[in-house]
Amino acid sequence: MFFGKALLCSQCGWRTVCGHEELASRLRKLGLFRRASNPPADLVDEVLQVNAQRLTCDSCHATGLLIVEADDASLSNRSEQDDWQQAILCEICHKPVPPERLDIFPTARRCVACQDAADRGAEPLAVEYCTKCGALLEMRVSSAGGITRYKQFCTGQPACRL
Repeated sequence: MFFGKALLCSQCGWRTVCGHEELASRLRKLGLFRRASNPPADLVDEVLQVNAQRLTCDSCHATGLLIVEADDASLSNRSEQDDWQQAILCEICHKPVPPERLDIFPTARRCVACQDAADRGAEPLAVEYCTKCGALLEMRVSSAGGITRYKQFCTGQPACRL
């Protein structure tokens, strides 16, 4: 059984099928599930229904996506003509990878700008959250005894001790 939802934009026609983890990631960007690293599927489904109007389209950035059930049957019934023109989204910035780039590099998963940044060593860092309170963690310099150390500190109020 496939657990997933299809997200549809009524403004530009953009659509995508998201699994449990991607739905939780999209809701995390709205400030939800900060403390739950792996929320249960039924909770994600319930929170998704309540906050559907706050989700934004990856293509036109319009708010208020439509959410429909996506099961294996509905995915396999789509025609091949619909699938061949579906855009590949960059795994970093989530913008469409240009078709010209895919003609040259068929397995490309990043747009030119993000791939150039990765080649220069400027990989984006994943945001980390405090395991106790769910607030953002930030890296600070901690120098004690003449040795410089980098430690992560909680930005919550009051700050937790890690």
